[in-house]
This record gives sequence, structure tokens and C-alpha cells, in this order.
Amino acid sequence: MKSTYKLLCFVLFLLAACAALGPVSEPEFPRLVQNAVPEQDGTAILFGPGIWIPNTLGFTDTRSSGLTRGQEPVPGILVITDSAILILQWDKERGRFELIKRFALSGVREVRLDKYGLNRRVVIRWQDYSVDSFSFTKSGGQLIDVHKTEEAAAWLQTNCHKSGN
Repeated sequence: MKSTYKLLCFVLFLLAACAALGPVSEPEFPRLVQNAVPEQDGTAILFGPGIWIPNTLGFTDTRSSGLTRGQEPVPGILVITDSAILILQWDKERGRFELIKRFALSGVREVRLDKYGLNRRVVIRWQDYSVDSFSFTKSGGQLIDVHKTEEAAAWLQTNCHKSGN
């Protein structure tokens, strides 16, 4: 009985996570994402479900065997443009994505890809020496999209301003 209840809770959690990301599997998804990108940021180069882990240096929290508690990941739609990394979240009532966070690429000091088992995180050190980590996820938002996260890291390493290195 307990295992059935746990399974039901897990399935409901997965369904809620999928719904919270918005219409990621629908044909209008690219248009809805681009509509949420500020005009000054141009066109979305890479986008999809993802997570932002604020103030986190890759998998440092995981590697420390639980001695440090990592930040809670912020789920949403991760968007990379020529000038910014954007985090969007779905506003079901309005039927559109809303911008909740913008990171200007001009503030990037360093970009690297952190690997831990099958997981990947793009780690960005900003000009003020703070750090943030990002990963693209599969459409359900629960599993890391390794290929897309690696692609994002490579694009950012090639195209970001890296003064101070």
C-alpha cells in the first residue's frame, strides 16, 4: 500500500513538473519562447527546458558528500541569445512565457562545463566573481539533456566576452 502511494505521488509530481514548464512539446513552442525574448536580446540561439542553480559552482555541493547544502534549482525555459542567458517561466493564466531572470553575456568572466557521472552543468563565473550553473533538461524537466548542455557550454565558451583571462 505504501509503495503504491509513493508511486502515485511520484507520478503526480512528474505531471506537475511537465505542466509547469509550459507547452514544450507543442508546435508553437519556438514562437512562444521568441515572443518572450526582449527585443534587444535578438533571436534565441539555443532554448528548451532547463534549470538554473543560483550561486552554485557546478557539482561542488554533490561532490562534498552532503557536507554543504546546494541551492534549489529554479526550473524554467533556458534561452541563450547573442547577448544574454534568459530564464522564462510559463504563465498559464496569460498563456505565455514570462522572463524571470536575465544574465548579460557581457558580464561573463569564464565558462566551463562541469561533469558528474551522466550529469552536466554549464558553470559561469561572472565579472564580480559570483557563479551560477545551468543545465538543459529533457522536455519533462527531470533528466539532464547532456548533448544540449554540452552544446550550450561550447557555444558560450566560443562566443562570450572573457576579459580577465
